Amino acid sequence: MHSAHRSASSAGRAHADAGALSIGGHEDDLELFMGMDQAQQTRVIREGFEPIVITRIAKELLDVQAKTLLESLRLPNSTIARKKSSQERLSASEGDRVARVLMTFAHARDVFEDAGSAAEWMKSPHTELEDESPLAMLDTQSGFDRVRDLLMRIEFGVGV
Repeated sequence: MHSAHRSASSAGRAHADAGALSIGGHEDDLELFMGMDQAQQTRVIREGFEPIVITRIAKELLDVQAKTLLESLRLPNSTIARKKSSQERLSASEGDRVARVLMTFAHARDVFEDAGSAAEWMKSPHTELEDESPLAMLDTQSGFDRVRDLLMRIEFGVGV
């Protein structure tokens, strides 16, 4: 296991054991989430991300407007704005879509060995995805599965 993932996983376990882990508003928590094991990620998704995570992912990882990310995930801007203003967490369903972006970004960053290249790949249409971008596919589990399959084929040099 990569040492950064191991330390992030250990840190996530320590934070999670101390109570509900809040992901979204802290400087290192996007990396923390991407380094967690699946059981920990599931717990975070169920407990709810802070709505600010959407703005942070859009700006810090993908270099897009938050509105663009919301549209790609088919999440209503008004609902997320209300949750931000009332300090309500995202639902498990909303958080699952957000988590797909984080997991896909982490995988793409590993495959392309660069965060900028990963972000560009996620935003670009691909013929293998019927000319949709990977980001646009992440609103459903089947779309996420197709994107993950494409990344794995690129990673292992299987014809795409």
